[in-house]
Amino acid sequence: MKKFSRTIAGKTVLFIVCVLSICLLLGSVALAAFMADSDFYTRDKDEVYGSIIDDRVRGDLYNDVWAAVHSDGPGVVALDANDQLEYRIFGPDGEMIAQTPGADNITEWDYSFVYGAFKNEQGVVSDLIISDVGTGQDLELYTAKAALRSESGGAGYYSIVWNVVSRTYGLRYWIYLIIVLLALIMITTFVALMSAAGRNNEDDEIHPGPLHRVPFDVLLGLLAGAVIIYILSLDYITYGDVVMVVTVCAGLLLLINMTLGLCMSLAVRIKLHDLIKGSLIFMVLRFFWSVAKWFLGSALKGLRGIGSALSKLPLIWKTVLGICVVCVFELIMFSERYVWFPAWVAEKIVLIPLIIYIALMLRTLQKGGRALAAGELSDVVDTSRMIADFKGHGENLNSVGEGLTLAVEERLKSERMKTELITNVSHDIKTPLTSIINYTDLISREETENEKIHEYSEVLLRQSERLKRLIDDLVEASKASSGNLEVELTPCEASVFVDQAVGEYKDRLEESGLKLVTTVPDREIRIMADGRRMWRIFDNLMNNILKYAQDNTRVYLSLEERDGMALFTFKNTSREQLNISEEELMERFTRGDSSRNTEGNGLGLSIAKSMAALQNGDLRLSIDGDLFKAILSFPTL
Repeated sequence: MKKFSRTIAGKTVLFIVCVLSICLLLGSVALAAFMADSDFYTRDKDEVYGSIIDDRVRGDLYNDVWAAVHSDGPGVVALDANDQLEYRIFGPDGEMIAQTPGADNITEWDYSFVYGAFKNEQGVVSDLIISDVGTGQDLELYTAKAALRSESGGAGYYSIVWNVVSRTYGLRYWIYLIIVLLALIMITTFVALMSAAGRNNEDDEIHPGPLHRVPFDVLLGLLAGAVIIYILSLDYITYGDVVMVVTVCAGLLLLINMTLGLCMSLAVRIKLHDLIKGSLIFMVLRFFWSVAKWFLGSALKGLRGIGSALSKLPLIWKTVLGICVVCVFELIMFSERYVWFPAWVAEKIVLIPLIIYIALMLRTLQKGGRALAAGELSDVVDTSRMIADFKGHGENLNSVGEGLTLAVEERLKSERMKTELITNVSHDIKTPLTSIINYTDLISREETENEKIHEYSEVLLRQSERLKRLIDDLVEASKASSGNLEVELTPCEASVFVDQAVGEYKDRLEESGLKLVTTVPDREIRIMADGRRMWRIFDNLMNNILKYAQDNTRVYLSLEERDGMALFTFKNTSREQLNISEEELMERFTRGDSSRNTEGNGLGLSIAKSMAALQNGDLRLSIDGDLFKAILSFPTL
């Protein structure tokens, strides 16, 4: 069977059988619907026939009544017989006004209908209605009685209906079994035909037919057009016209053949996987897509060129250019009063998201800059959603953060190495220096007649002690600046440090011709500080005064509380001219006298500032002519 279905003869037989089964199935379904609508299952054949033709008889008589009412001839009008229908028409007064030639042979009338006629002002009937009710003021009743001459023979509507009813009445129960059998035959032949489409017994390849070259959507459009033409032609069918009925059936048969052929072409195209690619719509869309792709590529290339040119412009010129474009657009937009509102809406649809996007990018850059300013160097600006100069600026911020991180790491590394170097070297120096100091002290105590030996030993001892202090200051300055100095903060009474400074330095200051003036508030001021480190700060500042203050002058040391801060103020008049800034004085190895006649090493103020910072305090210097002022501040409790 499979080999036969793949031959031309087999396909032809399957095609014919499938077409016939479809036609018979459609006819059987139509007949089953006709039987159900005409109630073949509760009435006998005559009742079915009567119910079918009842409305047709009423309608045919309506036309004949209208003709009889408007007839100009005197007396009774003889009408032509309508197929098998014989009838008489009676006027309002009951007199016959028209009849068919064979009406005299009718002894019993099958139908009787009443028609109401309306007359206008001229007495002419203007309207005719089918009425079985009483009369009205302007309504005249005409009665039509009709009968059928015979229920068989003839080619008119009534004969055809009678033949259909009489021949199909016995099939009213068998019709459903016939429908099922025809459906099975149709499905079987259709599946076999679709399976054999495009195949033969020579090989297993698919061999498309001549219709395969025509795009499938074109074939589908032709079929749809034929169906539309067929449906429209149904309005021109005349009842009882055999030629028209045959034409309609032939048209339906042609549509079935076209549909089945289209299905075979569809099956071949599906097997070849070119249903979509072989359609005209796909070809047209592909053509337009290639054109659009070329146009889009050219447009993008041009936009990239414009974007490249714009990217080289400074940001301020880009902004000016953007403002000019918007102004020109709005000028054109408002010049046309009928299109300004849609254009304004379109402009805002573009501008508002763009402005929000720019604001979001600026916010991201702002957060990145704020984090960078706060020292959060690990915070990276996300530039993945940024464009143009904003992205470049974000990448620059990231580069700055990375550079600062590297610089800080290098600085810390350098400070650590410097601290380790100073600590190790100072340790190596202090060991022989201690021996030198001890032996120098022993030499100075030896009894000798040579006085020069005592003089030399005193110089050695003094300079050795100075060198030891320098080494200690270097180690302490290094530890303080790198944060490696241990600090234990405890609540302290601020005035105690002033009293300690007075007790320690008052006599020494007076020996140098300096008078110490102190000012301390009556109430208690408490701060958090390390007593040992605080005294080192006071010691450095008082030593600084002792070394550089002008002889026979007053020295001031005061304590006060201001805005939640405890302020220690050291003031003196400098012996040497202070031609140096406060920042330079704070640097290491910087001294107030450029001649270096004093024994200082330039580390005292730097150490004091670092120790104050470790205790959450601050040391600031102020120079006004020869007036030197050091202000030490700490938060109060």
